[in-house]
Amino acid sequence: MQVTKIKSYLASYPEWMNSEAGEKLRAVWETQQNWQTNFDLAAKDLRDVYDRSLTNKTNRRHFRREAYDPKRAILEMIDWEPEHVRTVFEDLFSEERDLEGRVQRFVFYCRELFNQYRDAKPKSRLPDHFHDDDYGMASLYLACQYPEKYAPYSTELLQESLKNLGALQVPEVADFPRYTKLLATLSKFVNEDGGVQSAYQKFLRPQDYQGDTKLLVWHFLRHVTAAV
Repeated sequence: MQVTKIKSYLASYPEWMNSEAGEKLRAVWETQQNWQTNFDLAAKDLRDVYDRSLTNKTNRRHFRREAYDPKRAILEMIDWEPEHVRTVFEDLFSEERDLEGRVQRFVFYCRELFNQYRDAKPKSRLPDHFHDDDYGMASLYLACQYPEKYAPYSTELLQESLKNLGALQVPEVADFPRYTKLLATLSKFVNEDGGVQSAYQKFLRPQDYQGDTKLLVWHFLRHVTAAV
């Protein structure tokens, strides 16, 4: 990546951050805070803590929209086999294990659980598990569980960000580990920019996560790619 391009985007980022386009993405900080407040994988009532953790009063589009409802899918599968679902999340959150393997297994396990669920409940109207989504939900869960390390992912966001920032090599397929490294690399630039940090303090609301989070770098990349 080219430092001059990074700094150029940083210069225009504070204005974009608090624009209508930037504020549309602010709801993810609220979800992250709710997850940090409520989620406990060891809780006896996994359904209750998952339901309360993955919620948002501002905007739910990052985890629920037309023809996309992964929260509903997990809730129904928890009702059916809570310990199976707990095991799937335990593996995803096991930081001592390889990251790429974890996200790939998470999607595979969700698919297998859903197939078993449909066999057990043929009258269910649940159409899909909705987690085979370019690591969208897997990355959201990781970002909520470990705010300082992860952020929502899409392959398009990774590819377009690297192109616009002048990277020599851009992956042709999904590469979540490289995305995580990109977040870490850009974090120093974002955190040390006085203009960005000043705008960020105005951006955050009382209900938003206030701690160390890679959501700020993710938000910056949304500016870099002009994604809506």
